[in-house]
Amino acid sequence: MSRVWTGILASLGAAAACAVPAHAQYVGHVDTSQPTNTNHLRATAVLEYTGDLNTIKASRLVPIAVWDGVQYQPGGLYLAQPAPLAVLSGTQYELESDGKSTGFFNVKDSEDLAGLWIGVGSFEGPPPPPAKRRAADSGHAYTVSEVDPDKPHFAHRPPPEATNPDGSAADSPDHPTLHARTGDSSADNSSDSGSASTQPALDSDRPTFHRHAASPASQMAVDPDRPRLSHTTPESQQKLARPDALFGLPADMKQIAGVSDSNPVSTQSFTYSWANPEDSATMRSALETVAQQAVAPPAPPKPPAAKSAAHTTRHKPAPPPPPPALDDEEFQAFGLTFGGGATMVLTGHTSTTPQKYVTVIAQPDFYGKAQILLKQVTTDDSLDVSPRMRLIDAVDTQGNSRGDLLFELRGQTYRQFAIYRVAGGQATQVFVTQPTSIN
Repeated sequence: MSRVWTGILASLGAAAACAVPAHAQYVGHVDTSQPTNTNHLRATAVLEYTGDLNTIKASRLVPIAVWDGVQYQPGGLYLAQPAPLAVLSGTQYELESDGKSTGFFNVKDSEDLAGLWIGVGSFEGPPPPPAKRRAADSGHAYTVSEVDPDKPHFAHRPPPEATNPDGSAADSPDHPTLHARTGDSSADNSSDSGSASTQPALDSDRPTFHRHAASPASQMAVDPDRPRLSHTTPESQQKLARPDALFGLPADMKQIAGVSDSNPVSTQSFTYSWANPEDSATMRSALETVAQQAVAPPAPPKPPAAKSAAHTTRHKPAPPPPPPALDDEEFQAFGLTFGGGATMVLTGHTSTTPQKYVTVIAQPDFYGKAQILLKQVTTDDSLDVSPRMRLIDAVDTQGNSRGDLLFELRGQTYRQFAIYRVAGGQATQVFVTQPTSIN
């Protein structure tokens, strides 16, 4: 889990409430190894970036919410002094895809962009798998036999040194030796005086460098009343000059969820494993039908039957138009609770003008039929009234090994982020951020 907030969150734990109400709904697998006498802070954020994770071109971390053990706090405002706790320098987020770790994002700095706090930093890949045990560490003893002189080898073995009768090493005729230069008076003087070394006499004709002393006239006193120039970069230009900060909503922008926790919490995959692969195709087809019916144009009114005194003419009703195709259709199935069933999400939009956007959340019922928990439809000309729901991922926002659905609610001029809890046959919005401008 995330290796984060050491020292920072420990000192701020007293600001969070420590009483957690009991829930009648089963919240998932309970990790009994976690301490129960400590306050639990867990932040959820979205990393938006261009390029690939390993080679990010520009990025920003948008704080969503902080779970304080009792309720959600706005991530962009919680314990702000002035930067909020969620984007303090040194904070590390674990990036997750379907609940599985894909690396880390280290926050190095924070910025306030028109009331929206973001974190800027760098991506850190997941730690490498443990190296395999080497043969030398396997515990087996190895012995080195005597080197065969006739065996070819790369290393040169010097011949044994000759020794004098007294045991000292004999001089080899090929061994280089050092000899003092003849005719060197300095060497003779050094031998006579017994000193270790003597510097040779300097040549009187050798050129030397000399430092000229500064004249009093060249040392000008600084006028205390003299005006000074101080260059400062405007705030807008300084932000635009950042190579790692992402601005706007580029078409190639990608999103990935991240969590940062004051306690180590084990991660688990929220990807649902179908017992029969055909069940996934069946459920997807059922949700496609519901989505297409939701965005289909209304059927034309039936023409009134022509009546006469002699007989009544009946017209055969025209066949309904084919359901519209969905572009950018995405279907995902999650296992949000430990040992629970599938929670399915389908999103897409039409190619008509104006475009219609649809989001469907469903679960299989007792008979294996798709039970619709939430269905939302909006159009291009009504996005500011009913924003488009863009699924980001399933995220454990409370650190209780239970997944929630994280959506981006994008309007025409603003956007928000929302957390939806699926329980009791309903998909309920449990937290939403304040709207921020996207222009």
